[in-house]
Amino acid sequence: MLNQALEIFKKEYDEKGDSLILDSYIPADGTYVIVKPKGGSFEVDEIIDIKLNKEIKDIDRTNKYIPFICFADYNSNILTNNKPIDNKMISSNNYLSFFIKKDNIANKKLSNEIIDRYYDSLEDLHKKYSEKTAEIYRTVEKEIGLIDKEKLNKIRAWIKENIFNFIYSKSEKNYLKVFFLYSYEEYEKEVKRYLIPKVYAKNDYNNVINDTIYGLPNDNMGLNSKKPYLGNNTRKETAPYLISQKEVLLQKKFFDYLLNQSLVGRNNIYMFDDKILSLEKEVLPNKEFKGMYFRIKKHQDKIKTEAEILDFDIISNYRPELIKTFEYKNILEIDYDKLNGVYDTYKTLESMQKIINEILFSKKLVSNYFTATKEIHINDEVLKNNLFTARTALFNWFYKGVDKNIWQLLNKVSLSLVKGSIKNGDMTKVADQFNLRISLMDHFGEEEKMADIIFNIKENLRKKINNKDDKVFVSIEGDREYYFAVGQLVSFFISKSKAKKKPLSYINQFINVNKDKVIKYKLELLFKRYNYNIEGFRFNNIYKMILGYQPDEKVDEDMIIAGYLHSNLLYEKDEEVKK
Repeated sequence: MLNQALEIFKKEYDEKGDSLILDSYIPADGTYVIVKPKGGSFEVDEIIDIKLNKEIKDIDRTNKYIPFICFADYNSNILTNNKPIDNKMISSNNYLSFFIKKDNIANKKLSNEIIDRYYDSLEDLHKKYSEKTAEIYRTVEKEIGLIDKEKLNKIRAWIKENIFNFIYSKSEKNYLKVFFLYSYEEYEKEVKRYLIPKVYAKNDYNNVINDTIYGLPNDNMGLNSKKPYLGNNTRKETAPYLISQKEVLLQKKFFDYLLNQSLVGRNNIYMFDDKILSLEKEVLPNKEFKGMYFRIKKHQDKIKTEAEILDFDIISNYRPELIKTFEYKNILEIDYDKLNGVYDTYKTLESMQKIINEILFSKKLVSNYFTATKEIHINDEVLKNNLFTARTALFNWFYKGVDKNIWQLLNKVSLSLVKGSIKNGDMTKVADQFNLRISLMDHFGEEEKMADIIFNIKENLRKKINNKDDKVFVSIEGDREYYFAVGQLVSFFISKSKAKKKPLSYINQFINVNKDKVIKYKLELLFKRYNYNIEGFRFNNIYKMILGYQPDEKVDEDMIIAGYLHSNLLYEKDEEVKK
């Protein structure tokens, strides 16, 4: 998987170089000081405060030094917190830069002694490194030459003289970063002194084969006494896998790219042929796609900040457009002004995700595809449980085009969510969700459309309950009509209640039963409670038809809910009936 991804990344990187990373690079929040050589000394040329704008997920890039800052910052960061030059308080990796958190200056944790140890280590890295690491460093020295100790010590002196003049409060946790204005080539040379000896997870696992170093990479990998299970203990070489220095440096660039994409909110990475497409959380490809898919996020702990790969898959045939247009219909015929749903036609997976996220899952789906169970704070237990049930399959449908058994899943969770909203008493949400459920049923179902069935049932029932001729016998025709009529009758009974609160959840005692005799018994109880306030031929017609019908199939919850939520036929005016 990773090898294939690196092949594609290498093509893109060979074409664009570090600009692939740096063009959208986001430095950490903080104050950036540009120090310019002048004569035999230095002077501050610019001080820039940088802060990520979370709305646009970018920084202000108008200052002329931003490209230099992005380059120097990217090249000057230590790999992980357990791989500092000396003390992890100073998190830069070369003498041309100096990174310190502001509160470490304010609380006086930073001292001249710590500064000296940092520059002493840089001045003679041989003493700092273990035997294996020092051996690698000697090869680096042969390539780039010895360190310029005179320049290093001039910079050391300036830092010691000036760094404590920057005044901050103890509550300021972001960075003060100082960059000395030297060429890109000098930064690239100095970062090699740190990077190449430390780029592997641990040099103890390194092996030299045909003058080439092979070692265990550091990205999304760890192998130490706390993780013995990652080792392959059945062979002499216990490291899971080893790669060459050239490969490990490319892999680092790839994970740097992924981290930067995650920082700007581009969590979906699609790789195909020689191209990489990075998209934000809710954005899906707008063209057909075949290739690899990565879902990433920023992972941060005490040791390191890196891009974590949450999901990976090979996609054989992703189509952004639905096979047939989805119609979100107002099945219940409720005034649009009373509804929140956007009743329209939808043609893409992206628009389908939007409507399912907003209406069915109350905007909790997209933001929680990969959220750990213990970190999801949703008070509605029905919503939370259905989220856990559906999120993986829905994610695979929207982002990978895998729609196997998707309706079976949506059928189950949509009914559960509708019933949950009924219990919570939110009429608008129930109506929007039920309309969406039936629209989905029609979209994924056969030629028979539930929207048409409900309309025809209502029209037929209207004629029957408005019959005034005692000589004409009227009766229920089929289970669907029966259960729709039950919903209508329950709605009518509840309307007769004089209670201030008429809970929508009253219908639950009818849809959560599995025997018709229980339904009829409960209707009889309601009749006894409210018959003092009931009169008219319409009621008599619907009540007699319900009592006289015996359903064949199990309780149809959808039809009871449809009848309950639909406008009530028993209250229609004569002119409405004649239409």
